[in-house]
Amino acid sequence: MNWKRVYQHLLPIPKEYEKIAFIVKAHWFEFVAEIMLFLLLSAIPPAAYYFAARFEPELLNTQWLSLIFILGGSAWYLFNLLLFFTNFTDFFLDVWIVTNERIVAINQRGLFARDVTQTRLYQVQDVKTEVRGPIQTLANFGDVIVQTAGTAGKLVFDNVPHPNEIARKIMELVEGDRQYHAEKIKMLKLEETPKIIDSGA
Repeated sequence: MNWKRVYQHLLPIPKEYEKIAFIVKAHWFEFVAEIMLFLLLSAIPPAAYYFAARFEPELLNTQWLSLIFILGGSAWYLFNLLLFFTNFTDFFLDVWIVTNERIVAINQRGLFARDVTQTRLYQVQDVKTEVRGPIQTLANFGDVIVQTAGTAGKLVFDNVPHPNEIARKIMELVEGDRQYHAEKIKMLKLEETPKIIDSGA
């Protein structure tokens, strides 16, 4: 699947000449905590049944308690699956799209809301990376902080893989965009310069 075509539709007011340079998503390690929470919550009903069967086996012989276990366990797993799906949606749909014109940060909030922040490449003033701790160092992921001169202030790529490489690519696109705009301004000035026509008088 061509993910660039999929994310092209997420760009606010895309232009014909605008092309996606690369797409950045959070490192998979960020979702490990959510998986561990899902497994822990999934283990609670079997653990409760095990302890009840071991220490109070006579309780399981009553019809009403078995019904409570079935209904309560079903509701518990339904809640757990909904929580896991919500966390997965937040993780999967959080994305940073870098084009030849701008940087677009899409932050999913829950199932039905998202924040979209964007800045033009020529507004980027500085790009720095932050890698904290041995886990981020060994797994090679961290934050990329893009300081801008626009209203966005700064854009933070949270826990993304290969942060130094991403920062380098962004700076290369920024320099290329600045050179393009400088040449365009130069051409406009040349076109506006009044031409002297020698009439031969």
